[in-house]
Amino acid sequence: MPAYEIAGLTVAFGNAGARPALDGVSFKVGAGELLVVLGRTGSGKTTLLRSISGLQKPAAGRILEDGGGPQGPVDISSLPPHGRDMAMVFQNFSLYPRMSVKENLAFPLRAKALGLSAGEIEARVSQAAETLGLSDKLCRSPTELSGGEMQRVAIGRALVRRPRLFLMDEPLASLDAKLRERMVLEIRGLQRSLGCGMIYVTHDHVEAMSLADRILVLDRGKVLQAGPPEEIYRHPCDSRVARMLGRPGINLLTSEEGGRMGLPLSEKRLLGVRPESWRVTADPAGPAVASVVEHLGPQMALVLDVQGIVLRVTAPPSLRVKAGDRFRLGVDPADILYLDR
Repeated sequence: MPAYEIAGLTVAFGNAGARPALDGVSFKVGAGELLVVLGRTGSGKTTLLRSISGLQKPAAGRILEDGGGPQGPVDISSLPPHGRDMAMVFQNFSLYPRMSVKENLAFPLRAKALGLSAGEIEARVSQAAETLGLSDKLCRSPTELSGGEMQRVAIGRALVRRPRLFLMDEPLASLDAKLRERMVLEIRGLQRSLGCGMIYVTHDHVEAMSLADRILVLDRGKVLQAGPPEEIYRHPCDSRVARMLGRPGINLLTSEEGGRMGLPLSEKRLLGVRPESWRVTADPAGPAVASVVEHLGPQMALVLDVQGIVLRVTAPPSLRVKAGDRFRLGVDPADILYLDR
């Protein structure tokens, strides 16, 4: 499978002075790599996928495909969507309700440009259905399927194409939490078994951390940081990246607040401490007062007031906390993040 390089991709909508939807976005996707693009609504994630697939024409930038041949990377920026051999899965399932599951899976293979025989179409549909656990549902209408089954059909329509690159635009956003968790495992297993590259877009940091070989953080059309999930979580480049990962969210303190709490300071403007990094010890004379207690099963999430500074911390359920209890807090200096902004 080929590798891809996105170089200086820029997309602008509206007036000339408007902020670009994508502003010089550059990154690489290795052969067989699962790259997750993480960003909030409006960050440019969908525009990025549409530009890579050929559905959106960028104002500037190139899309290069490297199949490992002697000619090196090939610029595919001017190719139409059908010439790029990519398959895109959208957030909405977009299934044809009057077609059976089998007909939905076969539909993209009936394009004359592919020139596939009826036998080849049948074989591809059967293989995709078996891979996705849909073999016993081929004769059903999409309206008879669960949300997870419909999403599998949508993925199957991309799978039968046997594309060179998968593009997934928040495909699990409309599913409930339990089903999302299962589908994350299925998508990861499917991508590994196929060995194909995948760019997966999401605003959910849990999906990103669970799926990604690498995470690319996108904000307001610009790449903030790219790297392995653990690196992005442990060493965010700034507070915008730090806020996107982790639940409960990271505590960001000014230097003045950090000084009041006795934390070691640096020349950086902000100190970041993850909720799980705090050591919480019950102490009737402690400076931290619990104002909110959330029981989350394997842990508790506490909102503490430390002399007017509000902190989110986690603690084991064995701590037996109720609102109004007081605590002492400690943190390993190695767990403090020092950020410019």
